[in-house]
Amino acid sequence: MIPEIKPCPFCGGKAKVSFKQADFMGQNVFGDVKLKYRVQVICNRCHGRGRPVKTGWMINPRPITKPEDFTEYVRKAITGWNDRKEVKPE
Repeated sequence: MIPEIKPCPFCGGKAKVSFKQADFMGQNVFGDVKLKYRVQVICNRCHGRGRPVKTGWMINPRPITKPEDFTEYVRKAITGWNDRKEVKPE
């Protein structure tokens, strides 16, 4: 089960899980590609970011359409975001 994302500790805004290609190892003669993705929680309002979590090497990953595709990495990214200390404005 994927945990719920808490509001941003900086501004209280709503956050989402972001996926971005992080590393590209190459492509073989058959057209297979080897990639790593970066999974990260980002605030929609102030763009505060959680610690990125990199996936392992993946061969020909299908397009990412929902967080359930990378449950293990999404869970780590959300847990890191939710466990951060609250920042109080001065």
